[in-house]
Amino acid sequence: MSGAEKPKASSSQRPPRGLRPSQPFPLASPAPRRGMSSGVAVLLGLSVGAVLVVLVPVGLFVLVLLLRYVNVVPEPDGPPLVLAHSRLQGTWQDEDGGRLVLAADGTFTATDICGDYTDDVTGDSSGFGFPSTMTGTGTWESDVDGAQDDRATELSTKFAPGHVRGQLTARGTADSPFLWTFVGDPDSGELCVLRRAGTRP
Repeated sequence: MSGAEKPKASSSQRPPRGLRPSQPFPLASPAPRRGMSSGVAVLLGLSVGAVLVVLVPVGLFVLVLLLRYVNVVPEPDGPPLVLAHSRLQGTWQDEDGGRLVLAADGTFTATDICGDYTDDVTGDSSGFGFPSTMTGTGTWESDVDGAQDDRATELSTKFAPGHVRGQLTARGTADSPFLWTFVGDPDSGELCVLRRAGTRP
């Protein structure tokens, strides 16, 4: 080997650590474009919101109608009945022992009798802050109302001094008559039924 020649570096030698080429970092994938998908989502949200704004009130309205007409409180058993004035006279009693005594001269005496009452002075009525049982005296009268196949006797009572009134309708049969009315709103389901004293439903 001459002095001018330099030994060749072995191919197996590694360069110093600081001089090693660094590994290339993986390139991040480009973020997806969101402009179009965001617009579609906004339109979809607005569409759903508009549909709900229309459908929810309509659905509630239909539900109220169904509850009102499907769950109607049934009237007491027995067909509408026409009772002569003389047949109304006597003592009628409700399920809680209240008594209504109708005299032949058109007067009555009531003791805790149920009914649907209205105060003509204040406008209050039973089921809306006004009592649904009354005690007192007054006058009564009867009339026949309704269509040919649905005629029934209506009993009207007026308590002294004359501004509280009530009304009952006759139903049943000649052998088992009764007087009845809804108390307050018919949807409340509260009934007042009066039968001849001493008789049972």
